[in-house]
Amino acid sequence: MKLAPGPSSVWEKIKMLLSRRRDPIQFYEETFNRYGDTVYLKFGKLDFLMVRNPEGIEEVLQIDAKNYIKSVSYERFRLVFGNGLLISNGETWRKQRLLMASAFTSKSIERLHPLIIEECQEMMKNWKDDGKFDLAEEMNLITLQIISKSMLDQLTDEETKTIRQSVQEILRYLQTSYHHILMMILSIVPVKDKIAAAIKVESYLPFPKVKSFFRAIKNIDDLVHSIIEKRRKLNRNDNLLDQLIRATDDQGQGKMSNQQLRDEVVNILLAGHETTSNALAWTFHQILKYPEVYQKMKEEINQVVQGESPAYEDLSKLVYTQAVFKESMRLYPPFWRVSRRSLKDTKVNGYDVPAGTNVITAIYTIQRDERYWEHPLEFRPERFLITDPNQHRFTYLPFGGGPRICIGISLAMTEAITILASVLKNYDIEKDFDQDPTLLLSITMQPKEGCKVKLKKVQK
Repeated sequence: MKLAPGPSSVWEKIKMLLSRRRDPIQFYEETFNRYGDTVYLKFGKLDFLMVRNPEGIEEVLQIDAKNYIKSVSYERFRLVFGNGLLISNGETWRKQRLLMASAFTSKSIERLHPLIIEECQEMMKNWKDDGKFDLAEEMNLITLQIISKSMLDQLTDEETKTIRQSVQEILRYLQTSYHHILMMILSIVPVKDKIAAAIKVESYLPFPKVKSFFRAIKNIDDLVHSIIEKRRKLNRNDNLLDQLIRATDDQGQGKMSNQQLRDEVVNILLAGHETTSNALAWTFHQILKYPEVYQKMKEEINQVVQGESPAYEDLSKLVYTQAVFKESMRLYPPFWRVSRRSLKDTKVNGYDVPAGTNVITAIYTIQRDERYWEHPLEFRPERFLITDPNQHRFTYLPFGGGPRICIGISLAMTEAITILASVLKNYDIEKDFDQDPTLLLSITMQPKEGCKVKLKKVQK
């Protein structure tokens, strides 16, 4: 068997794991620089393969996609996301993807655009002129508000508060190390299902953060299930949840159960708003670091947008604004890595991959690789204003790639460009930070210190 190069001694593997825990980005970069684009690591009974080049990533995510399912690292999220699109595999995933497609068509997203405008205006109404704000926090709140209202329609103030607090509590907890530590301890214990064992032990831990996490899951479950029951009885077609309730497969069968609806709603609530809010926070960071980019965006938005916010047909005309957002996601992809697990023996980049291997594709690393990007560490939106026929499509993966590419790309782009245009049309922004933020790496890549700014209302 021809395995990819990688560490051989136990001590070297332990050092790599400690490095991974301390600084994941530096760990990946140093590992690839040392061993090459394909790196194999065996730790106990677990096999890992790290892949950096676009050809290898395409093999995993596209060409040989049927031979891969989500890796073991996603299993700890099943407690939160259930069997929704983010976690599910095989026939369950294929059926759900088909059922949900109708909720993310261009017509469905166009119908949601007035809601996005309404929430933008509501957000800006609460901004003090000449005030200081954390735009990372503001983006988190508005994207959660948009996705919860588009999914669940009009909520009471108490329901909105429950969702906001519960979602933030869950995401905060998923950044902690409790589960990973338990998995390391259980790796030397003869337990058959280590993930299930770790989750069970975790639920009994007497720490306040753990109790808040499990309480937040219950609060979300209770609220979402009650809304599902209510919307079923109303039998309407006003929001995304209604569309999911009514969705059937192409044979007119296969409607979702309440539990499956709950799982998909929670997937969209958590993963949907978190990725877009972080992408927006990083975009504001970048344009404030580069005044010429900021000014060019302002000029385009003022030229295209006539009112306080862009009309739906304006979005396609904001070409430079879209390029800025795409370039920001190149440098700071919300999903900074993607992992899969092989179902049977296969090959990647000519190396053997044993069945059960966890394959990690380094999105952050490849999107900053000088082999594929000219001056890769520089913020250059212009690179997205032209199409390079020689650019491999798997060198840019902010929404993933292959059959499991994010189902909500169009919604995320519509939401992001609308928010960017609305804010820059109505406010002049001045940065209130001196250094680049620290990378906070959890499910997504976040700016740890937020995005502190001063906002001044544009005088009409």
